[in-house]
Parts: sequence; C-alpha cells; structure tokens
Amino acid sequence: MRTGLVVIAAAAVLGLAFAGTAAADSAYHTERLALRGVAGAPGGGMVVNVHANGPNVYAHEIYTLSHAVPGTYQVVLSIYPGSLSCSGTPIMLPTAQLVTNAVGNGRADVKFAPEMVGELRGSTLSISWTVTGPATYVTRCTVVTLD
Repeated sequence: MRTGLVVIAAAAVLGLAFAGTAAADSAYHTERLALRGVAGAPGGGMVVNVHANGPNVYAHEIYTLSHAVPGTYQVVLSIYPGSLSCSGTPIMLPTAQLVTNAVGNGRADVKFAPEMVGELRGSTLSISWTVTGPATYVTRCTVVTLD
C-alpha cells in the first residue's frame, strides 16, 4: 500500500512539474543541425535552433564546435526569404562569435527578441549556418516557419 502511494505521489509531482512548462512552438519544433567541416576541416559541431516565441525571447540558437581547428570563429545565419531550398540571394546575419579552446571545443549562443524578426514573421523560409575562422563549418539547408 505504501509503495502504491509513493508511486502516485511521484507521478503527481512530475505532472505538476511539467504542467508549468512552456508549450512547444506549433509551427517549428526545436531542431539540431550538424556542422560539417569544409575542405577536410577536422571535427564538427552542432547548431540547436529553438523557437520559444516568447515575449522576451523569440528564438534561441546554440552553437558548438568539437575537435575543430582551435581559434576564433564567426557564426553567420543565411536567411533565404523567397526560397525553401536555400537558393537565391540570402540575408546574411552575423549572430555570435565562438572561441574554441586548445583542442578545438567551444560554445556560443544568441537570443533573438520578437522585434528582431520584423517582417519575416508569418513566413516560411529556408536557412543555413556557416561558422568561419581558422576552418569553415556548415549546416545543411532547413525550412523554418516563423509564426
């Protein structure tokens, strides 16, 4: 009997813990995109693209490099408003600077306020990321719906 009450209490606590969490973006779900080295660059990394659509943080991007060429990198978001395949002339948006340690590991992030999205809200577009420095790393093209 006591074990049953403990299980029920634990389930109730978990239920309450998740009840207060923010709902996921219904138009675009969090996406993890691999950063692959260009021209034989060692290592790689990841871009995590989160769209919270909150009143203070509309989107949050996290960038990591692992076993990359050590140094300082610039992250650039390429936005293709008229394309779903990353074709045409992009809007180039430098987002963050990423510094790796001696073994090539580093992390950076950026948060976008709702007003930064501007006229792109309500559109579906394609985007990709490039991380340039002592070596270059890129993601594949992905389609994002901004609500």
